[in-house]
Amino acid sequence: MFHVKTNSRDTGWCRPPVHFDSAWPRWVKLLMCAVFLAVAFVLDKPMAFWAYHHPIVFQSDINLEMTMLMQWGQWTCSVLVILAVALLDKQGRRKAVALAVACLCTVAICYLTKGLCGRARPWLLEKGVYGFFGPAYGFLRGATYQSFPSAHASGAFALAAGLSWFYPNGRGLFYFLALDTAFQRVVRHAHYPADVTAGAIMAVLVVRSVLWWNWPGHVIAALPESGQRWIRAGDK
Repeated sequence: MFHVKTNSRDTGWCRPPVHFDSAWPRWVKLLMCAVFLAVAFVLDKPMAFWAYHHPIVFQSDINLEMTMLMQWGQWTCSVLVILAVALLDKQGRRKAVALAVACLCTVAICYLTKGLCGRARPWLLEKGVYGFFGPAYGFLRGATYQSFPSAHASGAFALAAGLSWFYPNGRGLFYFLALDTAFQRVVRHAHYPADVTAGAIMAVLVVRSVLWWNWPGHVIAALPESGQRWIRAGDK
């Protein structure tokens, strides 16, 4: 019988995994996040100037490969990965719904924060433009004033955190790909270190919260009976 544990702190079909940081007190995790973000802000200008004056140019196919890796967690990559989970895992449709809900929540919060902050991109630093300019810039002047947080880093770490929840044995690989995405966004002069750090912290926090509080289970429970039957039919 199909059942969604809407009052449970798991996803209704998969208990929370044992993460490398599970034994750490919550205050320690929050303190570490605050320290990482503070250090990143200190490094913002030096790293931006370095990236501007020392552009890293990858040649030929290497550039294509690096660009592809930088798209980890973006729309096409995420859709393909979620489809693969739906097709290959014995409870793939349920897990695909969970990943989709978690990633979409991250995207929504990321772009709302971008608009509210209105931070100028690193490429404006050479013109003396640096800082947060608020919603008037963030919502009305496009991507040039939407540097904080990084959507690439948010998407990469959201996908990594979601996959790590269901497949913890692969979390090293998932987070390595996310870190590569964040690193490339900085060295390609598209973001400050604080942008990618904030994006990573926000994504992991949102995804874990969504799955911990079983939002996907509530979404599934709210579907019409035909939708629930379709999801149930994917169980093997």
